[in-house]
Amino acid sequence: MFTVKFRIIFCSLIVGLFLKAGVVPEIYSQQSSVLRVVVISDDDGNPIIGANVLLYEEDDLDREEFIRAGVTDGDGLTEIRGIEPGTYHLRISSIGHRTYDETITLEPDEIKVHRVVLEVDVEEFEEVVVEERRQITTGEVGIHRITDVEIGRIPTPGPGGDLATYLQTLPGVVASGDRGGELYIRGGNPYQNRVLVDNLPILKPFHVSNLFSAFSQEMIQSVDMYAGGFGANYLDATSSVIDVRLRPGNMRRHSSSLAVSPYMAALKLEGPLERNRQSVLISGRKSTIERMAPTFTGEEQPIEFYDIVSRYTYQADNFNCSFTGVRTYDRGQINPLRDVSLSWSNTVLGARCLGFDEWFNHPVEFTAGFTGFTNREGTTEQTERLSQIRQFYYDVELRQTIFNQPLQYGFTIDFHFYNAELAERFADVETFDKTLATFRSYGALEWHVNDKLTIHPSIGMQVLLEQNPTFEPRIRAAYRPFGSDRQELSLAAGYYTQQFSGITDERDAGTVFTVWKPVDMDDPLPRSLHGILGYRHQFGRSITAHIEGFVKQHKNIPVSKWTPEARLEIETALAHGYAHGADARIELDLSSFYLAMGYGWSVVEYEAAADDLGAWLDRPIFQYSPPHDQRHKFNTILSYQFAGFQASLRWEYGSGTPYTQVFGFDMAVRVPNEHPLRDPGRARTLFSEPYSERLPVYHRLDVSIERDFQITSIWNLNLEAGVINMYDRNNIFYFDLNTLQRVDQTSLFPYVSIQTELR
Repeated sequence: MFTVKFRIIFCSLIVGLFLKAGVVPEIYSQQSSVLRVVVISDDDGNPIIGANVLLYEEDDLDREEFIRAGVTDGDGLTEIRGIEPGTYHLRISSIGHRTYDETITLEPDEIKVHRVVLEVDVEEFEEVVVEERRQITTGEVGIHRITDVEIGRIPTPGPGGDLATYLQTLPGVVASGDRGGELYIRGGNPYQNRVLVDNLPILKPFHVSNLFSAFSQEMIQSVDMYAGGFGANYLDATSSVIDVRLRPGNMRRHSSSLAVSPYMAALKLEGPLERNRQSVLISGRKSTIERMAPTFTGEEQPIEFYDIVSRYTYQADNFNCSFTGVRTYDRGQINPLRDVSLSWSNTVLGARCLGFDEWFNHPVEFTAGFTGFTNREGTTEQTERLSQIRQFYYDVELRQTIFNQPLQYGFTIDFHFYNAELAERFADVETFDKTLATFRSYGALEWHVNDKLTIHPSIGMQVLLEQNPTFEPRIRAAYRPFGSDRQELSLAAGYYTQQFSGITDERDAGTVFTVWKPVDMDDPLPRSLHGILGYRHQFGRSITAHIEGFVKQHKNIPVSKWTPEARLEIETALAHGYAHGADARIELDLSSFYLAMGYGWSVVEYEAAADDLGAWLDRPIFQYSPPHDQRHKFNTILSYQFAGFQASLRWEYGSGTPYTQVFGFDMAVRVPNEHPLRDPGRARTLFSEPYSERLPVYHRLDVSIERDFQITSIWNLNLEAGVINMYDRNNIFYFDLNTLQRVDQTSLFPYVSIQTELR
């Protein structure tokens, strides 16, 4: 078997080299030219995303109809291929910048790299809208594109907004509560999500307070959240992908900011190391809620966290490179009355480079780095459970053109190191160390059938030495019935597998400790099938409506074996899951007023053989709804700007989620080591039938108001005041089975944050 897999890897590499060498033909007219345009903002020297690049005939004086067009990606780059040699008029536009016009000449077989700097002009808003999407040209279905502006509309008890708070406003995203750092997306478990920062994997970037993540508003350039149906360029995830791109530091001027609030303190530094070439951006945040909560709410919140995020950027005329570092740490107690402390940490170090010199037939991108994750659980005196993952990662992405259609392909090599250590009282759990090497490759074609229909087929492959190789076909398609971007019908479907799993006892909401482990050799890989159908309609310039229906079928979900008593079992049963539902969202976006309403309905069901689960049930197949089965969710976001102020509001309603009731308590004696007549035994909690009841409904209102004050030409002050859970509803988080205590989510929490910035 090893020989077969080696041949697969070898053949894939050979095919990749042939494609890179240009063996696969590019069908254009002879001596056609290529234009690569890099668009930079004069304000901060950084790339502009979504700039329109239009090419006109030289004699088209009125500029009425462009012959070719493109939209810049996250690197400010767009490429137009197959251009007839000659002289053309180039026009580049972006909101907030002056339109750029220039006449250019392309020679036969020339690959021209053209770097353009757009001057800022806040009064110029008219631009030609190109019927092409940024980064993704195959439909909106299953995708939420998130900007820092959208994140800033959500009230957050800290300086600026945060990605974690925004994600929880989306239909189909279910949080474990306001503590724990767990997100369930359209029926998937947290370990089935893949989170990337600058193309580097990070395992759990969400803090113990679910209001915050490692990604603050001011650090984010863009986020693409795929709730399902993602292409084969994202492998080793079976539910969703969150792709975060950090913004580069300012290339033109230095700035620093300091912020404090009852929840956290933050410091940010950025600026050029070499003007227009090198920049650095560093942000550090540290929680203060553990000390401040008794003063503001009269209740203790024994949680602590920090994050440090940095990025170094180098911009040359023919390539860009960025070096990213992330460090997070979380510690806390979900139930302050229970002597169980949780902690986890992330370490990410890596580099990403994109080369687009004339020497390259196509742009080439590579990423390399290290990711480490550790989570622990125990008492204040000692650690009882420990699980770690370390990963070394190398990825190459290439581009090609086949029969006038763009092809993207690449491969990844990574090494995973797993280990877990558990206390002796979990007698059925063994400590393990394991190393796993994985090779992945993919190819994705973007087929423009005509002006109305675009199809994006892709296929991925994963190869492990202990498993048969996987082949994962996927497809995305978009149909614009009237040839306009204002209406779009799109679909996505695919087959997905994952090489590792996360084991936890979901019956106990008082812990989020997870044992991360690779799939055993004799076990089938977790896999899923996705199907999504969506429709988007834009009414005028201000109103956009989305509606989507989805189905996900999960196979071989590892579930910690159940016992009547509360304990974690690393030996797992394999369950099958089925999730289906629909999301609807409507947005009204005016210059000073924003309103968004979203509703999500979903059903999540699991089933497994009762004997495999170890359950004490009287039926051969046990069907149940897992604890993230939230049937109904409704969100409203409102933001209004007036007289220099911005007022924001968020209201959320969620139906109750399943939980497991307590059957009773007794004293367990370990025979023969303990004698039933002499030893008192160990107290234990006995469960009733799993997930047979549901918690009450949840709803909460958060509000905030903020304003910037320009003290001097270089000194800016931002003040924000707000309230979390404004009408002080007692929303239950969970009922602790060990202490018989009801644990509520955050009560009414008023806050004031102050941020001062020098630039």
